[in-house]
Amino acid sequence: MLDAKTEYWFPMRVTYGRQNLVKDFLDTLAIRTFLPTVERTWREGSRIRHGRVPAISNLLFVRSAKATLDNLKHTRIEAEPLRYMTRPITAATDSLREIITVPDKQMDNFIRISEAPDDQRTFLSAADLQGHPGDTVVVTSGPFAGIEGIIKRIKGNRRVVVEIAGVAGVCINFVPSRFIIRKD
Repeated sequence: MLDAKTEYWFPMRVTYGRQNLVKDFLDTLAIRTFLPTVERTWREGSRIRHGRVPAISNLLFVRSAKATLDNLKHTRIEAEPLRYMTRPITAATDSLREIITVPDKQMDNFIRISEAPDDQRTFLSAADLQGHPGDTVVVTSGPFAGIEGIIKRIKGNRRVVVEIAGVAGVCINFVPSRFIIRKD
C-alpha cells in the first residue's frame, strides 16, 4: 500500500502522445520528471526533420507524492492526460491491481543508461523483455560502472538490461564481459 505523502517514481501513461506538454507543465511546478528520448529523422511533407522524440510511446516517469499527483489530475487540465500504470497484485487474479512504482536505485540506473549516447543503448518495450530472467550483475568499469541490471538475450546478444517490470527497459549495447560481475 502506498503512503500518499511519500514521494515515489511513478511510470505514467500519457494519453495521445502529450508527454512533452505534461512534462513541461510538471517542470514549471518543480516536480521531477524523466522522459527518455532518442534522436530521430522523419519526413513532414517535403521536409526532412531531425530531433529528439520520446523513446517509449506515451510514457513519462514522475517523481512525486501520490496525493500531489491525484490533486493535480483533478484540478489542472494540463495534468489530466496522466494515468497510473498498474499490475495485478497476484498472478491468480487480474481484478486486484496495484500502482507501479520504481525504486530510486533502479530509476537512477535507468536514467543513467537512458542519457548515454543513442549508439550505446537500446530501449525495450515490456514485450521485448519477456522470457527467462537472467543473472543479476554489476558493471565494474567503464562509463556504466556501478550500474546494476540483469543479463538478457536481446537480438541474439547477451546484454545488461535495467528493466522496469511491466513497463519498459533499457539495455547497454556493449559491455566487455571482464567489466561484469555476478551479484550475489
